[in-house]
Amino acid sequence: MNQRIPHFWGQYDHFHKQFLTADFSPRKYFRWQKGDMSLVLMDCPDLNSLKAFIDVGHHLTSQGLSTPEIIEADTDSGYLLLEDFGDATFTKVLQDSLGREHHIYKSAVDVLVHLHERTEAPLPFLKIYNTDFGLNKARQFLTYYYPKVMDEEASNAAEDDFINVWTKALELALQTKKSIFLRDYHVDNLMDLPERSAPKNIGLLDFQDAVWAPVAGDLVSLLGDARREISKDLTELMWKRFLDAHPKGDHQEIYIAGNILSAVRQVRILGLFTRAASERGDKRFLNRIPHLWNLFEKCCTIEELRPVKQWFDINVPQLKRVIPNI
Repeated sequence: MNQRIPHFWGQYDHFHKQFLTADFSPRKYFRWQKGDMSLVLMDCPDLNSLKAFIDVGHHLTSQGLSTPEIIEADTDSGYLLLEDFGDATFTKVLQDSLGREHHIYKSAVDVLVHLHERTEAPLPFLKIYNTDFGLNKARQFLTYYYPKVMDEEASNAAEDDFINVWTKALELALQTKKSIFLRDYHVDNLMDLPERSAPKNIGLLDFQDAVWAPVAGDLVSLLGDARREISKDLTELMWKRFLDAHPKGDHQEIYIAGNILSAVRQVRILGLFTRAASERGDKRFLNRIPHLWNLFEKCCTIEELRPVKQWFDINVPQLKRVIPNI
């Protein structure tokens, strides 16, 4: 926390304080405990991100979903003291009890359906996922991953073609129905809260980067997860469950848009994991790169991503789709 100290620090002087986790942003999390009381301190020096966490969190709770209650706030210094949901992330639950996989994924899909049914108009505090937004995410592949495996920067012509094929795909995706897209809806950020009734039985942790976007964005974050492999059968069942909540005439365009957003996500994360390894020495996720490529290739089986697939086939052949040597 450096020289920044929350104004409420003194009230919790006698709490045991321990580092909990950090993510790919400047945010850090600490657990503060005393007796039976356990709280989580969010250290978020990006004050705009902190405000977004509060705004989006208020919307989610107003729609009957579970987000950490804010116990104390120092928005000038960048701190929130939050309710502690414990340690039962989906990741841990699945490690300990794989037999619950279908149930918790079903619950996570139901949360999305519940939220989207109640968020049908853009919220004033949400950024818009437009073509430029998607292109900026996809470009992380060219910036960080491509030079590491190809031993050179992409040529101007290759970069222009990259932008062109992604622009056309994104313009198509953005024609579909939209809702709130939390953007980090995956097994590390979802908490199992079995003592609460649905839809509050899923705790939501990481939503400050939410945007207004095609409705399947969070579904494909959940099912196209860099952190774990999900069977084809489970993927198809969850897609069906999600689509059944929408008019049948919308199913195809929702599915296409979801695959396009998922493809953007996979190439972005290829860049993100490479950047973390090369700039911060954080190589924890490099072994997930083959899985990311598999996910990307599955997305590209739809006709609408054929030009994207062709760009990658020409510019990043299979032999180069490897873990970068960092």
